[in-house]
Amino acid sequence: MKFVIVFSVIFIVGMVAYIVYLFNRDHKIQTQGHELQATVEEVSYISSNDNGTINIKYRLALQEGGATRSVEGKETISAFNASKIQKGNKVDIKYLDDQHILFVFDKQQAPGS
Repeated sequence: MKFVIVFSVIFIVGMVAYIVYLFNRDHKIQTQGHELQATVEEVSYISSNDNGTINIKYRLALQEGGATRSVEGKETISAFNASKIQKGNKVDIKYLDDQHILFVFDKQQAPGS
């Protein structure tokens, strides 16, 4: 019985720590990352969830300092935004480094634009 309680506590603490890690990672990208426009070179749909999200694997072409390079990653996106991540499409991203990329789907437009 004690084993089950200890395991449950460790599992819950691990889940909370992972959620905190994800929030901190996203906050760091939002505050320290810079906005870029990338071209989707490849996208594969890995799975979908009942809550309306899709897990994808992607490769993007980035223009930085006059050079083009590719970055790869995995991301969970809303099924509503899945049509925007298609091969050849341009997407807005927040880029911190190759492991820290966020897709920006809902850019706030200035009044009158």
